[in-house]
Amino acid sequence: MMKNKATILLLGFFLLSCFNSLEAKTIKIACVGNSITQGAAIKNMQRDSYPAVLGQMLGEAYEVRNYGYSGRTLLMSGDRPWMKETKFQEALAFCPDIVTIMLGTNDTKPFNWVYQDEFPKDLETLVRAFQALPSNPQVIICYPVPAYRLDWGINDSIIFNGVIPYIDQVAAKTGAKILDLYTPFSGKPELFADMIHPNEAGAYQLAEIFYKYLTGNDVPADFKPSPYPGVKTQWKGYDMYKFPFKEREARIVVPKEAAPGNPWIWRPAFFGAFAQVDEALLAKGYHVVYLDCTHDFAKPQALKDGDALYKYLTKYHSFAKKMAIEGFSRGGMYAINWAANYPHKTACVYVDAPVCDVFSWPGKDGAYATEWQQFLDAWGLNNETASSFNQQAINYVDTLIAKNIPLILVAGKKDKIVPYKENALLLKKKYEASDVDFEAIIKKRCDHHPHSLDDPTPIVEFIMKHQ
Repeated sequence: MMKNKATILLLGFFLLSCFNSLEAKTIKIACVGNSITQGAAIKNMQRDSYPAVLGQMLGEAYEVRNYGYSGRTLLMSGDRPWMKETKFQEALAFCPDIVTIMLGTNDTKPFNWVYQDEFPKDLETLVRAFQALPSNPQVIICYPVPAYRLDWGINDSIIFNGVIPYIDQVAAKTGAKILDLYTPFSGKPELFADMIHPNEAGAYQLAEIFYKYLTGNDVPADFKPSPYPGVKTQWKGYDMYKFPFKEREARIVVPKEAAPGNPWIWRPAFFGAFAQVDEALLAKGYHVVYLDCTHDFAKPQALKDGDALYKYLTKYHSFAKKMAIEGFSRGGMYAINWAANYPHKTACVYVDAPVCDVFSWPGKDGAYATEWQQFLDAWGLNNETASSFNQQAINYVDTLIAKNIPLILVAGKKDKIVPYKENALLLKKKYEASDVDFEAIIKKRCDHHPHSLDDPTPIVEFIMKHQ
């Protein structure tokens, strides 16, 4: 009975996600698969895997997400079933308009293919799970690409004579479409890094095939792959790249000319709001990075996702090893907690009217019930257990000081939302009692808004001094 209740609740969550997504005009594509979809043999898979390149080709009208997972099988009795991974739940919650399924390669391994009779049933289960979504997605089952050697037990003969006929059978039964990826890659081992996984050129060709299938057109002759993941747009006169990362919205805004060392500032909440500092730093050669952790109240997974983006940008795009992190309001809680957990990656912190005590905001007086519930949900708490919460930003300030992390604070003394005396003032007193470089700009007559300064020069100079 409990299992049935959990299933109903989970289905309700997916339905709510889908109904909300129907309001958006963007066409959403979920690319389901194994390491070939993930881009396992590609150095910069976030940018150069076939779903990433397809997203660049399709442009702003589409959002393409990569749900590939290395080593996974379609077979539920296989050694690593894709449908048992969280990516399956994430793909359903994404509520796509189009689903591409490229699974079956790992199923040909001898210890998996003993369950071959279950392949049609399991594939039908996967297809119908997506077809049942309110978004009524078009489901496309792909013939796997060829395997050019018997490696890891993968068998090309079984792909051609076993997997592909099963795909035909299930497509006919469910009404799913079929896309043949086997034939275009036959006789082309040069498109594979290890004779199993497509290389960058192979991923590009996959993206071209999907593009033509979805649009009916060839890729425009003037298309050029992006230097960053995502689709290039504009923000304040600068190139901006928007892309999904860890099921979150990420953005990179690129300066006209990067300053030496590729310095950057990262904002975890409220992209584009009161962005005077971001604009000024862009003009001085900084990259501006955003990862949407707005409603997570610095929960551990959100901090880890931020670190994953840091690792990606420093490894594949040579961003500076230490960066500035900024946070307004609840974003300030994230900035403080992240910097305290990763002090060796933090050059300095800029917070503006930061939430330092969640019992002050959003927990005080019940005036912000929605935000309070978001906090409880993020941390897996309820009103009875919330008093046990011990990850307050004000406590992490001690860690920042111990690790000698410079910090600049901007706050309004008349803040009625995140009360100054219960939040920013506590931070200010702790830093002022230390020898760590600290500046405070307190606006005596200012409420919670506006954040930042009309002339952000003092903030910009502080950040540049420590970058």
